[in-house]
Amino acid sequence: MSDEPQKSYQSDTTPQSQGTQPAAAKKVSGMAIAGLVLGIIGVIFSFIPIINNAAFVLGILGLIFGIVGIRASRADGPKSGRGLSIAAVVLCVLAMVITLVMQQAASNAIDEATSSVSASLSSETSDTSASDSSNTSDSSNTSDSSDTSSASDSTLDTEGDLGDYHLKIVSATSAGADYNGKDTVMVTYEWTNNSDEATSFATAFMPYVYQNGVSLDTAIYTQSPAGYDPQSELSQVQPGSSSTATVGYTLDDSSPVQVEVEGLALYHGPKVTHTFQLS
Repeated sequence: MSDEPQKSYQSDTTPQSQGTQPAAAKKVSGMAIAGLVLGIIGVIFSFIPIINNAAFVLGILGLIFGIVGIRASRADGPKSGRGLSIAAVVLCVLAMVITLVMQQAASNAIDEATSSVSASLSSETSDTSASDSSNTSDSSNTSDSSDTSSASDSTLDTEGDLGDYHLKIVSATSAGADYNGKDTVMVTYEWTNNSDEATSFATAFMPYVYQNGVSLDTAIYTQSPAGYDPQSELSQVQPGSSSTATVGYTLDDSSPVQVEVEGLALYHGPKVTHTFQLS
């Protein structure tokens, strides 16, 4: 009888069998984290022109990492972080969409700017062409008018402007004989200095006297005829002042003489001319 209590005691103190141990915690998927980081960077870069090309590439990589993370974080999968993977996929897709929208907007803006510039250049070219055509027409008309005017004004009878000077052929009269005994004609000129510098008749004008189409030589007098001043050609005349010059020429006969004066500094410029009958 002494053995039964002992058995009961031993039965009560025998340890119960242990239950199943709890499952170990899963690690967060590295692909999910990488995809989330790439998605965030991609969204930021997607708003920046040119750089958003890199954002599109980051979005593609992040999308791949996010999909891999979703598959690895299934209920029976070896990893956790399903929410991070889904967020990564959403951000990466958003980065790619924003990049495409921004690039399309930039392309449209460039096209509009190019069209505007082209239209502006075309308008300016058209205006310039029209202006050139008008100017050419005006120039042609002006040239024709100028040629006609030049043709009519190239020869001035008795009086006119020769550059900065005004000249009048006053008279051509017989003036006795020169030192060789040849008959002469004395031509009287009145002129005004409209330039900014003092000058003389000899440095302002180039006079010619023709008889029978041949120019006459300058006369040299042993006895000056009435009204003749041998220094009048060389006398300096101040700006705004007027003077008279007298020049003698030897005659070939008694036929008319033609006096012609050009500006010394003018090439193919206007001429003042007049034909005189000798008396």
